[in-house]
Parts: sequence; C-alpha cells; structure tokens
Amino acid sequence: MNAPVSDGLRLRVALEHDLDAILAVKQRLRMGFDATTPMPRGGFLLGTSPAQYARMIAAGQTQVLTDRGLVVGFSTALADAELRASDLWRQRGQIDLGEHAQLLSALEQLPLAYLDQLAVLPDPKYSLCAVLLAYHAVAALFAGGCAVVITTVVDQPRRNLASRPLLQAVGALRVGCIAEHHLEVGAITSDVFVVPGAALDPEAQDDPRRRARLRRLAALSRSMS
Repeated sequence: MNAPVSDGLRLRVALEHDLDAILAVKQRLRMGFDATTPMPRGGFLLGTSPAQYARMIAAGQTQVLTDRGLVVGFSTALADAELRASDLWRQRGQIDLGEHAQLLSALEQLPLAYLDQLAVLPDPKYSLCAVLLAYHAVAALFAGGCAVVITTVVDQPRRNLASRPLLQAVGALRVGCIAEHHLEVGAITSDVFVVPGAALDPEAQDDPRRRARLRRLAALSRSMS
C-alpha cells in the first residue's frame, strides 16, 4: 500500500440497499463450471444466495469498498454465534489439520469469526485497495470481540490466487485443508487459514517493516471510513 489511495474510495458497513450491487460484483467474479474459462483477475467467488447475503448484511458483518458511492468490493463474515450455528461449523471435523491436529479443540474454546468472502472488481485502481479491504474486514471482526478469524480459500479444482496475498498481508496462517462438495462446481478442496488477534497489532511484530505496514493500513482504514 505504498501507492496513494484514489479520492472517492471509502470503506463502510454494508446496508440493505447494497445487496444488488454486491450481487453484481459477485457475478463478475463467479467461478463457472468450465475450468477452462479465463480466471477473473480479481479472483473468483463460489455461490452464496441472495438470501444469505441479505442475512449477513442485516447482521452487520458485511463491509463494502465504494468508489464515489458505487460498490466495487466487499467482504462478508460470520460472527461467533452465526458461525457455530452454520453448516461450516458442523463440517469442522472434516478439516485435515495435519500437524495442527490439536488446534481445533483449542479454537472451539475461543470466540471466533469466519471471513467468508473477500472481493474487489478487477480494476488496478481497486486492486490496490484489496489489501486494505482485507485489513478493514479482519480488524472489524477483532473489534467485534473475536479472538481468531478463520477463513478458507479454494485450492482445487482451480486455485484462487487473488485472496492468498491478501491473507498473507493480515498475518493469516495456513493450518490445514478441507474437501467438500459444492453444488455449483462439484468436488472442491480449500485451504484453511487462521488469523490470530496479535497479527494486526503493530507492537506484537518483530519485523519493523511489518509494524510500519500495519500502522499505515490502520491509518488508511480510519481515513476511508
């Protein structure tokens, strides 16, 4: 985030009237059935129904990036109670944690949040803000009281490359993978990541460059909110 942020770009909590715009962004980044289809530069999204988006907006867990009032990116998430009531939580035993096998029982004792989707339109101007949107979304979840943010990113049949550097920027750690069946694309395998609260704390970082980066992201997030 060394480049200046363009005037007119803002970050805010999504409102009910943003639903259609969020669905339009999602449609631009939809992962199709045909794996030979060119990959959107902004990554891709698997299906979430309009009703599910509406519920996440109503719960206050959706953030949007806007350009002069138009939605050009968004993040969706589940807070602890919604996560534990979801199908995702019921499937947690299917996660292959490998050497982190004891992690799940430890996480179950903590207040959690799940970062469901993170997307920006495939425009270089907006891509510069993708890391900022990721930071803003994760910081909002920590501000809401969670101790660890969990997220998944598709690895097979098509590897989602766009989300990975964003997660790396907010200190996400890959801890395992999960195989499941998706109605739109069939069998998929996703990498599972966790972001501990200390990952966004500049004072908890040993690397001075990371401390400076986190402070800049925090300042930009405040200036655009």
